[in-house]
Amino acid sequence: MRKIFLISLLMVSGGLMAQDFDDAVSPEAQAAAAMRTKRYREAENIYRQLLQRNPESMTNKHLLAHSLLLQQRFDESDSLLRVAYLQDSTNPGTYWYFGISAERQDRYNEAYGFFRRYIQRSQDKRLSEFNQSAWLHSGAAYRRKMHSNGIDYTEWADMVYCLENYLQAQPADPLVPQLRDFLDAVRLRQPRKGEKLVWTEQ
Repeated sequence: MRKIFLISLLMVSGGLMAQDFDDAVSPEAQAAAAMRTKRYREAENIYRQLLQRNPESMTNKHLLAHSLLLQQRFDESDSLLRVAYLQDSTNPGTYWYFGISAERQDRYNEAYGFFRRYIQRSQDKRLSEFNQSAWLHSGAAYRRKMHSNGIDYTEWADMVYCLENYLQAQPADPLVPQLRDFLDAVRLRQPRKGEKLVWTEQ
């Protein structure tokens, strides 16, 4: 009986300690953990609470929009991003998440445009934390468009330019050999002006 009592006491005290630990974790950390484990609705609720406390926070607007678009609630996400854009049209993060949203909806031209604007705004602000994968996303937008709708000469040149910039910026990326092979192959398929290249890479 005494042993059972001790075990119960340890379980209760351990549970209290775990609860105390959870309470000590910041809401931002809880939301980030929820996003990492794909508990997007839970993250959404936390970001909504954070935004209620600080309605002007661009970071929380962006992260809430991200949690919504990962639930495929694109209209809500894009609406929130438009609010962020009206608040500060120079903030690169808004263009980044607009790009992710367009990418997930197969809106190729919009995705390309948003990621290129993210790059431009980041360069304008001289951000030290510029996400170089924006070059990859930009090129990938036209690469996917090439598969389905075809790309013209200008889009082909923009795609090659973006992917070359990514290779230069991230030479250690494991994707580099595949990207180099793709660029070598697609250079042989340059469309003439007035023509479109449709190529599924098969």
